[in-house]
Amino acid sequence: MTLITYQLQYQSGNERRFEIDIERPDRMAEQNREEHPAWTLLGTNQCPNCPLDPAQVRYCPAAIEIAEIAANFADTTSIERTDVWVHTADRSFFKNTDMQSALKSLFGLIMASGPCPILSRLRPLAHFHLPFATLQETIHRLVGTYLINQYLQHNDGGRPDWELHGIEELYRELKQVNLQLMKRIRLASREDASINAIQTFISLASIVEMGVDDIIGKMEPLLRRGL
Repeated sequence: MTLITYQLQYQSGNERRFEIDIERPDRMAEQNREEHPAWTLLGTNQCPNCPLDPAQVRYCPAAIEIAEIAANFADTTSIERTDVWVHTADRSFFKNTDMQSALKSLFGLIMASGPCPILSRLRPLAHFHLPFATLQETIHRLVGTYLINQYLQHNDGGRPDWELHGIEELYRELKQVNLQLMKRIRLASREDASINAIQTFISLASIVEMGVDDIIGKMEPLLRRGL
């Protein structure tokens, strides 16, 4: 197992702990024989780009993955503060932050390492998880990982995408998924922490969709200093 642990301590002193195995086995077949909340049904706000068939798959795999956390934080507001420790096999991170940011980081890790056929395209990033990443850090990790993938395709005799068009296409796909996930989360929430956590993914997707070049351009003075 490759475990990443999120430990949240609230101002009240209460704590919650979540262990995510980013190499967990695909339990989609088993989960579809279990009972889950109605908002996780595949046919409820199904993504327009979802390749799964509701006649064969009962539940949305991404929704099932985050259902327990959504239930735990259904009454949590975005602005509540929490201390967060994130423990990986190699190091630990700490931040005092708002619940929206804590849940964004946690949701992102779970969804990228889960069985959703679209979100799982981000699986390599889960192995290099950086909690509470800024936009620049996210783009640096994303573009770097994408270019390594293109280099491997080049070595295999393929046609690499050095212009990064595939990143923009991917984030158009991710935006549709996150829009539908936010609709699902609204059904599971009474307060806004989980809703706004998903909203941040939509905002990121919109920025990337408009063009990676603009973001890289702002980082260019730093990136040209070495290598």
